[in-house]
Amino acid sequence: MNIDKEQIKEKYLKLKLLLGRQPGSKEFYKETGISEYQVIQNFHKYTSLVAEMGDFQKSFGEKYYDVEEYWNNYGDLTRKLNKIPSSSEWLFYKCKPLKTSFFKKFGKNWTELPSLFYNYAINKSEWNDIIHLFLFEKKDEAIKLNDDASQLEFKYLQFLPPILNSFLTFSIEEGKNNQFEKQVNLIFQMLGFETAYFGQGTGRNPDTIAKASQFGYALLIDAKARREVYQIGTEDRKFIEYIKTHTNNLNRTGHSIVYFVIVSSEFKPIAETPLKNIMKATNVVTTLIKASTLLKLLSKKIEYPSTLNLESIKELFLNHGLITDNHLDKLFAKYKIANITY
Repeated sequence: MNIDKEQIKEKYLKLKLLLGRQPGSKEFYKETGISEYQVIQNFHKYTSLVAEMGDFQKSFGEKYYDVEEYWNNYGDLTRKLNKIPSSSEWLFYKCKPLKTSFFKKFGKNWTELPSLFYNYAINKSEWNDIIHLFLFEKKDEAIKLNDDASQLEFKYLQFLPPILNSFLTFSIEEGKNNQFEKQVNLIFQMLGFETAYFGQGTGRNPDTIAKASQFGYALLIDAKARREVYQIGTEDRKFIEYIKTHTNNLNRTGHSIVYFVIVSSEFKPIAETPLKNIMKATNVVTTLIKASTLLKLLSKKIEYPSTLNLESIKELFLNHGLITDNHLDKLFAKYKIANITY
């Protein structure tokens, strides 16, 4: 794929903003998908790109450690000690990188590293034997995610606006359900829907109604911030009541098809009975979507605005039950939307 200087510089800037610091060469090539050859073609060498972006070149002979090397070394010492290592133990065993490098890399103190490592390692099988060491409690609260960037790949993050930086955090903090509801409403606006936000304190209403009037359908959306998981089946009566009310109103205004959508951080294994109950009472399909999956959909919408329109997005809501990343991949493949980073 041909790529010019400005495109490379744009990728560099986006990655720098995401990391909060200038990226090293290995990190840049890995996260952006741009090859060393493409950089050489346009800048002769990576350090020339760095200089052109107004950043400083690293000192000659200074070893660069990427994120995986930091956590591999940290995890290896944890495994050796069978406990979370202290900073003095890191020095005693002469581990690399230097202790101070962790702060420069992540902007966190040594005591904050266990939660960062947990976020990094939780879905990596090679750390299964030690991950339990990081399941500690602090002030009677289980460890929670510290930053949203650790949960989404750069190929998605690079297209998302900064206003959504805390969206995944809001999705797991029940005390911030109001912020979560508002950002769910905002995301559906960005997807192209005409939205009406109700939120808390408005009686038996969904949090958002999202209309795709051109294509004759609408979504009734309920946002559920949950620290762990949301289980459908506890609010069926409320759902059925407002689905009936709003479906009748929407049908009269030309929205012949209505879907019910629940957005949450995570869902318990879905029982068929609640979904069937809602369908039987309302003739409306219920779909569930995780907050992270919704962000991925928005990212691709921003990247491919004309291809991923409301007509194509509608296909996702035909799925009775959970919309998974696999459903997204099939949709992207159907409309020839690349799900890779260039």
